[in-house]
Amino acid sequence: MKNIFSFKVYAAAFRVKQMIRFYKYCEKLGQDVYIYGKNQVNHINKLSDWLSVLIDNLSHGGECLVVIEGSQVGRLRKNFSMV
Repeated sequence: MKNIFSFKVYAAAFRVKQMIRFYKYCEKLGQDVYIYGKNQVNHINKLSDWLSVLIDNLSHGGECLVVIEGSQVGRLRKNFSMV
């Protein structure tokens, strides 16, 4: 059974290093990552897409929603509660 959790990323609090670590952990656990911003949803498949979509959305709107789907989201949430 897949689980979902989400969080908002704000431009003022955006940290590249933290976002890279987070995405790599999502990849390691095999989770699906989506970004909702500018009235569209992007399914992220690689690190370069993750960063470019985040930066693009944050530069236009100041915030975006990250949605993680998969069976390991509980571990993800525990390890990255500071995101």
